Amino acid sequence: MTVLQQSLGELTRTQGALVLVVVGLIAGLGIAVYRRWQDDDEPELSDLIDDETLEAGAAEGQLLEDLAERHKSLIAPAAVDWGTRTAEVDEQVTSTLYVADYPDYPKDGYLNELFELTDVEFDLTAHFVPKNQGKARDELQRIADDLQVDADLERSVRGAYLQERANEAISTYKAVENGSRVFDQGIFITVRAETEEELRESVRTIRSRLREQPAGLSPKTAICKQDLAIQAAAPVGPNPFGRETIALGGAVGALLASPHNATVLEDDGVEVGVHWKNESPVVIDPFARENGYAMFTIGDPGSGKSFGAKQNFIRSIEQSEDRIGIILEPLNNWAGVGEALGGTRITVGGNMGLNPLEIKPTPERVQRAMGDDASPYREKLDSVMSFLSNYFALRGIQLGDRRTTLENAIETAYARNGITDDIATHDNESPTMRDVLDILEEMVDDQESFVVRTDEEAGKIQSDATWLIDQLRPFAEGGRYENLGQQTEFDIRDEKVIYLDLAQQEGSLGGSTSLVMQLLITLVYERAKETDKEVVFVIDEARYLMQNASSLEYLEIVFRHHRHHNLSIRMVTQTVDEFFQHAEAEAILDQCAIKQFHRLDGMDPQWADEFGLNSAQMRFVQDAVPGSEEAGYSEALVGIDGEWRGIEVRAMEKEKRVIDFDPKNQSQVELPGASDEDWTDLDLETTDDSSADDGSVLTWSDGGD
Repeated sequence: MTVLQQSLGELTRTQGALVLVVVGLIAGLGIAVYRRWQDDDEPELSDLIDDETLEAGAAEGQLLEDLAERHKSLIAPAAVDWGTRTAEVDEQVTSTLYVADYPDYPKDGYLNELFELTDVEFDLTAHFVPKNQGKARDELQRIADDLQVDADLERSVRGAYLQERANEAISTYKAVENGSRVFDQGIFITVRAETEEELRESVRTIRSRLREQPAGLSPKTAICKQDLAIQAAAPVGPNPFGRETIALGGAVGALLASPHNATVLEDDGVEVGVHWKNESPVVIDPFARENGYAMFTIGDPGSGKSFGAKQNFIRSIEQSEDRIGIILEPLNNWAGVGEALGGTRITVGGNMGLNPLEIKPTPERVQRAMGDDASPYREKLDSVMSFLSNYFALRGIQLGDRRTTLENAIETAYARNGITDDIATHDNESPTMRDVLDILEEMVDDQESFVVRTDEEAGKIQSDATWLIDQLRPFAEGGRYENLGQQTEFDIRDEKVIYLDLAQQEGSLGGSTSLVMQLLITLVYERAKETDKEVVFVIDEARYLMQNASSLEYLEIVFRHHRHHNLSIRMVTQTVDEFFQHAEAEAILDQCAIKQFHRLDGMDPQWADEFGLNSAQMRFVQDAVPGSEEAGYSEALVGIDGEWRGIEVRAMEKEKRVIDFDPKNQSQVELPGASDEDWTDLDLETTDDSSADDGSVLTWSDGGD
């Protein structure tokens, strides 16, 4: 033995342990000193990197920290004030609901009506967590057994209810036995508003939609647990609130079908845009409306209203071979559309004849729909007098009691052509304003032939006729409106598309513009009576028609009866106040079953109330994205039969080239037309996303759409 061993042997056990600890400490200290001595010879990492790289790294680290803070501020509010039923999140008031009870077998798309809401701001989050199949089967078996036992023991009316529940539980169990997947399901809805009052109304609306069929859910407010509920309603993350229930795979599919069906998909319709939230196509058929086929589009300059109106017109015409398209506008902005569709262009203000007195026979199908007291002949007389009243009003002249003499001359002109109240006579050639001037001349020379009762009438007839000849001089040969004194020289029955161009009407947009527009509307209406085809008639810059009360009286009649003649009138304008200057204009507005608003700064609470928009819909119109190259779309609020949906209006590349075509600065080679192979090789049934340059889904017909 060594001396150390002898010494340790003499120590007690406790003393020996203490000695060993001391020895270990000394050894460890020695090792640490040795390693530190060794490290002093090795360089630091910072010694190997230059100062510029270190500074750049520090700057990049600060940028990442700033970015992290920015992301945090975007996805989370700066502060939340919690209440028992509500919470103030930033500048909004919210209330989060959870679904307490679910139907066992929900219908596909059972939340459709919830996603159709445009007047309520809300977020919906659904949690689906797959369950262990074996455990889920055992749990369902236990539930079904318990319900069956309760049903067997209950001998009251409640027994039938329990038996029904037991049968449903057994069906669910069998479905799981046959392989149906099982999930834990939880649905949360956070409703948002600017004020407490708006929030209460919005929550009431959400509850109603959830309780009613086809949803059939039982929504509850998360009382005193708004913090947990709003976390569960977050777009990502777990469900700390709980309140989950068992759901089968079919329930998952039924819910996922809901946001994709919150749209309009009508047979024989055209796509007006895509739903602004779920991007599903919104397809509308104006001719499927029960209360009329008319529509209007309103928006600020640059909002995309004209772009959307042109796109809708192109698709409407190309969608059906049995459809006629007519364009009426005063600014030469539709030239590309007219030429691309192979339309016949008529420059109004030139030498082409347009007859204000033209009357056409009413088809038998229309006669059968008319009332017993209806008179196309009297309706035409009202149209002619409305046109002439507008003519005199634009010249600042009062017709006064000379109206009787003028009406006499007009009726005499019809009578001499054998045209009476008998519809069978309306095939005869119509008189013209020059025929009326000839009759007025006869009144001056031989007024006795037009006297009804007393000789004193002769003087007034002669005086009135002389004055009227002087005032109607522009309709004579060589006059300002000589083409309006001739027979009409175009026929929409033989044309697919007609472009009535008013760009050269007196070289400006003066008062005569509304006069000629009124006349052309009347002529289109008369032509629509004859054809059995659908007629799409778009009127751009419609504000010129709304300014004169004298032209609105007959225009109201046209709108009131347009659907009897398969006529869809589509007005485009940029202001809303003209619809409320005259009672007739409001009546015209009421006849429009489809209303489309692009961005409109002037949409204030007063106008929103007039158009039936609530505050959320009003803000949508105020803040709608205008059309631009950068955005690639424009936003609009479209109303169909009183229901509103937000849409994005997008176009394919070839549509855009047609809509933006400028004949003054571009050649015909740059314009895709009806004969272009790119337009004619597309099939009507094509709905593949790949057919659209921008990804939108469209239905094409032979030659376009």
